[in-house]
Amino acid sequence: MLYGIGNVGSRLLAFLLIPFLTFFLEREEIGYYDLTFTLILFLTSLTTLQMRESTFRLLIDNKDATYRKNIISCTFFIESCIFSVLLLIALFFPLFVHIRHYVLIIISIYTYSIYELYSQAVRALYSTGKYALMGIITSILTALFTFSILLIFKTGIEGLFIGNILSRILSVCIIEIPRREFIRNLSVRHIKKESIKEILHYSIPMLITAIAIGVISSCGKFIVEHLYGLEENGSLAIVEKFMTIISVLGLTFYQAWQETAVKNFRESESSKFFSYVFNKYSLLLTLLVICVSFGLRSFAPVLIDKKFHQGVDLIYIFGIGGMFHCFAMFLEITFQCTKQTSKILYSILSCAIITPIISVFLIQKYGVMGNVVAFSFSFLYLFVFRYFQTKKSLPIKLGKDFCFSMLLLVMNGFLFYGFHNSLIDYFVLFISSISLLLYFLYMNKRFIKK
Repeated sequence: MLYGIGNVGSRLLAFLLIPFLTFFLEREEIGYYDLTFTLILFLTSLTTLQMRESTFRLLIDNKDATYRKNIISCTFFIESCIFSVLLLIALFFPLFVHIRHYVLIIISIYTYSIYELYSQAVRALYSTGKYALMGIITSILTALFTFSILLIFKTGIEGLFIGNILSRILSVCIIEIPRREFIRNLSVRHIKKESIKEILHYSIPMLITAIAIGVISSCGKFIVEHLYGLEENGSLAIVEKFMTIISVLGLTFYQAWQETAVKNFRESESSKFFSYVFNKYSLLLTLLVICVSFGLRSFAPVLIDKKFHQGVDLIYIFGIGGMFHCFAMFLEITFQCTKQTSKILYSILSCAIITPIISVFLIQKYGVMGNVVAFSFSFLYLFVFRYFQTKKSLPIKLGKDFCFSMLLLVMNGFLFYGFHNSLIDYFVLFISSISLLLYFLYMNKRFIKK
């Protein structure tokens, strides 16, 4: 529940920014910022070596104070070394290549890296409540800074950079300064060679996975920009941002399930329990995809500026891709439970190889729609690969809920692309919204009764 409050609250504010941005920024500006932001997130994974995952996984399992200090101190020692190298590169890089907003990009990478590592440490060490609060504070500050800078100073996309940077810096300060709990765990004498090896042993496979996911989800954007320009990528970016609703649920579930899966993995009924959760989860995500897709098309004239309307029809296939990504993430946790993250590499690397090939072919032939189809197919492939891969260690049985979910996707896909009728859209939106609400209440009936 706390994960839900934190993620829904924080992402809801980010979601509400989308209509605002479409009226203040041009398609080309949003297209440029989306590509730059994608690059920042990709480089953040590199600069942190994906230690955000190892920090959480290693800390949550061990309550020993000395061990925790070792992990935290070593994590930030490694990060400091990486930052030093990055700073040297950053100083000389502009001599050879001109990059717009270069200083803001470098500051963003530093800020995001520290924020990600700190937030995962807070999540593991202290409480999910404080972690959720941190997410909400960050989003409120981001919205306030972005609104203020764009409205008052009319800086354009520079306001987006500055808003995100300031919000994360202040959020860390607000959480840490009152009690300084995290700083007390940092100590040079707790930097141990064994702890560094343990962190890297866990995080390096996760880093390769993060790079591969970045290739799968983002390579199409750069191909679209190269072939069709920043304007087309801007329309694509706005539709993708609306699908943050699905990523909210996916991330919320992923974080909550990560803890539950670790605690229940060794139980004799773990396979049955994992299968039950997965099947219920699949139906919930399916209803959400249908609801968001028909909802956006119904209210697009009100929500976003007309120059972005042409991308609305992409959202259904986009949503399906996001859903299969969530399914693949569910199966990924089984490897995290056993600390065998290297096994994740087989599926993700093969997917990262075929995705650019498929993307180039489909984008050249079908334009922006080709990118969305390639995106969804890639995560479908990743899910199927991992499904058969996990059968050896933890079989997941696909039950009636999953089969019914796939049937619903096909039927509503036919309605979405076969009929462009507002009455049908409103009807499907109403039915799917009611179904989603009732199903959510049914799944949480025990909590509601309490």
